[in-house]
Amino acid sequence: MYIRNLLSRSLAFAALAVPLLASSTSGSALPRPIAGEPDAPAESSAIGAAIGQQPICVGSTVASAGELGDVLYYRSSPGEHGKVSVGYYAFFSEERPWGNNWLTWTVLPALAVDLVYTHGLLFGPGVQRVAYGKGDVEGFRIVYSVGEDGQLTVEHGIADRGDHSEVRLERAELLSIDPARPTVYSRWWSHQLGGKGAAPDDLVYRRCYGAGAIRPLPPDVALDFRLDRRAGPARVVPAAALLGQAASTRQSDQGLVALRPSVAL
Repeated sequence: MYIRNLLSRSLAFAALAVPLLASSTSGSALPRPIAGEPDAPAESSAIGAAIGQQPICVGSTVASAGELGDVLYYRSSPGEHGKVSVGYYAFFSEERPWGNNWLTWTVLPALAVDLVYTHGLLFGPGVQRVAYGKGDVEGFRIVYSVGEDGQLTVEHGIADRGDHSEVRLERAELLSIDPARPTVYSRWWSHQLGGKGAAPDDLVYRRCYGAGAIRPLPPDVALDFRLDRRAGPARVVPAAALLGQAASTRQSDQGLVALRPSVAL
């Protein structure tokens, strides 16, 4: 009887301790770049410099939980006819339903989502943390044409709607808030950046990134935040390259060596 009670208590303690430990040891929900750290992976010097100097703004028409990070990370991929596709990663400290939205106004729906999706019945990580990782990462990409002088001109963009389906953002839509700085924004508490139709006065916040705050995505950040399975619109390279992992090799049935990414897309 004593042993049975001890086991029951041990299992109950483990059920409480494991989620709490997972939550408390997961690290910061925002990447904190170190001043002077080398950018990795290296980008083409001319294109990388142009991307780093190209201002980008992120905003929202609704107030929602979560601090927006200090750095906008990116990966780029050359396209045809003098174009380059740039995938941007915006980091939020959390994704919760509280804010200026109907879930909060009616209280109970927001509480129900928060208890399961974010916090797992008030303790430990919720569904969001288990499925995707810490914090909230939203991705978008912009296709630029590259002029003979190396300057970038916005062509169009891709981002997520609130239902996670992708939406194309035309040049006029990206520049509707600010003609000098492409702006993506959210209309949802969950921060997806495929909003359309807003006027400048509709945004409750807008943060603009410029030189020094737009950096190539380091593989350790990509791995730490599991970007191989998040922020899909920003992915312009295979997951293995995103995580800085070399392709693994295997022997094919014909004796030929085939390359396979070591991380599934």
